[in-house]
Amino acid sequence: MSSASGRHGAQRSRLLRQEAPENPENTRNKDFEEYYREQKVVGEDSWDEFLDTLRQPMPVVVRINRTKPHWQELHDAFARDFRWLPLPWFPYAWECSAQDFDDALRTQCSRLNKAYSLRFQESASLLPPLLLEVQPGDLVLDMCAAPGSKTLECIELLREAESESPSALKDAAVVIANDADAERCFELLPLVTRKARHPGCAVALGSAGKYPAQFVRSGEQLLYDRILCDVPCSGDGTLRKRPQCWKTWSVESGMSLHSKQLQILCRGLHLLKPGGRLVYSTCSLNPLENEAVVSAALARYGDDVALVPDAVAAPVAAGLKVARGLKTWRVPAGQLEGVFYDRWEAVPIELRKPKGPICQTMFPAETAQQACETCIRLNPHEIDGSGFFVAVFTKRVHRSFPLEVPPKLKADPQIPWRARNQNNRYVLISPDNPDVQSIAEFYGLKHVPEPLLAEYNTRGKLTQLNLVNSALLRLLQCHLKCKGSPLLVSVGIPLFKLLDENFMTNINILSRWRPALEGAALLAARMTKRRVQLSQEPMRQLLMTRLLPMDSLLTLAGSGDLEGLKSCEDQLGPAVVGAQDASFWAPCIITGKGLELYASVEELGDPRPTLRPSEVPTVLCRRPQYVILDKPSGLRTEDALRFAQDLGSDAQLVSRLDKETSGCLLIPLSNACAEVFTQQFAEAKVGKCYVALVEGAAPSEGEIQASLGLLEAGGGSRYKAFVDPEGKAASSKFELLWHSTGRGCSLVLVYPRTGRTHQIRCHMAHIGHPLVGDVKYGGTLSAWCQRLPLHCLALRAKSPEGPVSAFAPLPPDFQKLLGALEENCVTDPDWQQLVRERCLVNVQNEGYKI
Repeated sequence: MSSASGRHGAQRSRLLRQEAPENPENTRNKDFEEYYREQKVVGEDSWDEFLDTLRQPMPVVVRINRTKPHWQELHDAFARDFRWLPLPWFPYAWECSAQDFDDALRTQCSRLNKAYSLRFQESASLLPPLLLEVQPGDLVLDMCAAPGSKTLECIELLREAESESPSALKDAAVVIANDADAERCFELLPLVTRKARHPGCAVALGSAGKYPAQFVRSGEQLLYDRILCDVPCSGDGTLRKRPQCWKTWSVESGMSLHSKQLQILCRGLHLLKPGGRLVYSTCSLNPLENEAVVSAALARYGDDVALVPDAVAAPVAAGLKVARGLKTWRVPAGQLEGVFYDRWEAVPIELRKPKGPICQTMFPAETAQQACETCIRLNPHEIDGSGFFVAVFTKRVHRSFPLEVPPKLKADPQIPWRARNQNNRYVLISPDNPDVQSIAEFYGLKHVPEPLLAEYNTRGKLTQLNLVNSALLRLLQCHLKCKGSPLLVSVGIPLFKLLDENFMTNINILSRWRPALEGAALLAARMTKRRVQLSQEPMRQLLMTRLLPMDSLLTLAGSGDLEGLKSCEDQLGPAVVGAQDASFWAPCIITGKGLELYASVEELGDPRPTLRPSEVPTVLCRRPQYVILDKPSGLRTEDALRFAQDLGSDAQLVSRLDKETSGCLLIPLSNACAEVFTQQFAEAKVGKCYVALVEGAAPSEGEIQASLGLLEAGGGSRYKAFVDPEGKAASSKFELLWHSTGRGCSLVLVYPRTGRTHQIRCHMAHIGHPLVGDVKYGGTLSAWCQRLPLHCLALRAKSPEGPVSAFAPLPPDFQKLLGALEENCVTDPDWQQLVRERCLVNVQNEGYKI
């Protein structure tokens, strides 16, 4: 997925902070609807659902990084959290609704993302790397890699494949992350790809459509086993996370990118090894960017390439819903509204390229029409995600002429690829190099891992030593058939970096080479000097304060909370510090102050990352046929049901509480009991009592009889009730407990006789006393009220087993809210007992006798 305007990197914040447009008109575009209806991208019976889905906020999806230690603990934490649902077709990916992804959860997940314990990645974009089917030792090229999530996914899948193949060499594959955008290549991609800590990974800045051919010394062309071709596109499949694009959408955007996309795909197919696999993908709905590009490439390459049949069979079997590619489509006449062409011959000369927007390859090729059905479309309404297109190619025959590679008189240690300028270069460095020897001596290394590439900055100064694998080194040393190679931005794993020029310059330290964050764990396993390990509490202190004072180090060593201090030989300078189980390592510096952390805490993350759980319901009453839960505020009723289904697989909902409302929730555990409760709710025979904090001085008692209607504000579950004489009958009685003169609010008990959506909230607002802070129903936003002040205190009904009753005490957050009123009575235990007795008696006496 790559949109031409802004593309991936700029969309990160939008993915994390999606909001439904307040004005529904902002999610409408007549040209968009007419164009895609004409193209028949979905069936007529699905059209309304398709459009409605595009106008809704999109779920947030994360995938757990299984290459990190303790990943299973993090995965289990997601499994226990009711806000997250597993993505059935992609192992270890989790999905959360936009409504549940609040600021607190966003903060947690952003922290885990920065530490690469997980990655944000929408569900549709998980598919292309999965369909590559990478294997140990593969040469992989990601032609349009920014922002890098798919590149990281490829590396994770490679490592998973290696773990399943005992004979496979670890990290023997090569992954080239190429992109044409200089800003993303220099600022974003290296920061992302280095998180993978793979010695075969390199970042290059170059045109995907002109990516150079490489030749080995025999003159044969170097070809790639797997190529990911996620091309720049109009991105109109991502309208759910970029609703502002509804206004700017035009048919010209997709038309203008067609030729570039075809050039990139054809270049990728040329670089592909026979028997290899190329995945072409876009986040566009437009057949001119999808099937038309595939059709033209198939026509150009003939029988040399083919689409892979049933490439998506495994994800489909696991639950992914896909649609077939289009066999036919029409080509629009650009800005001429409503004008389409079905044949190239019918296009007027003035509309043909180069003068006009239409080129011949936009039309279906006769030989490729049937093959396009093999392509894969992901429709937003079927996967609850973005619109996406994928085509999987394989290559049968490679056609190229061998190149006569000029013989080298002697091996040149410098990598022939260009870098940022002539000073910036990468040079193969010998283990006998004095710098390498001094590093080995200082850190007690029998040998420094190799091959090593010395990295010189733009001023020509040696600043970093990078570990690469032999396969990447061979690729970088190949002969390039081009005037200028792509720019090499980063390579391998940074192992050692020079200390900053102005740091510790007045002290003579034996080595100014410090372990890099990315290479710390790899080096720690080999180091016999300057390797320190801490127990849990000192490590927590180091991460919080970035310093363990010098006078505390001996104390910690004496108590067994610090190991390896003697290996530093009383010398100041760089070191590595790790957890006692050796699962977590960080670069540090021993200075006159003590042990100082020398890395970003955000990138390091937590030694044992986890997800703080959402609140879970408390079981108030459990019987064989039913359970009554005390649902906390902020938990959806559907998530409470998941909890109940662990108690009984036949658990089902017969009533609901708003997400923000807490208290008693009755859930039957059998079909027979569900029928009984459903009838009682329908006949208003279930007694309920709520406590609510409302604005103003409420009357001492009253009854509200006002029929209610329901608006779907924005679709999905975003409802709002309103008083409607033609709506459904609704009745609520209430009584005043007390009035707070300081805050100008009242605490009331409410007995709803019916159970309409938002009934209490709408009824109290109707008589001029909306709930405190309930902005949806006219309440005033209050800084001291951090939750909806509505709680279901008591419930009475009758089951096949006999009477049903439960009382849910005020939860701590509600009590804290009342405590802010500074009324002596609200925290008095006798008052709460009085409320309990009063509401239980009234629930039974208000016509709910059982």
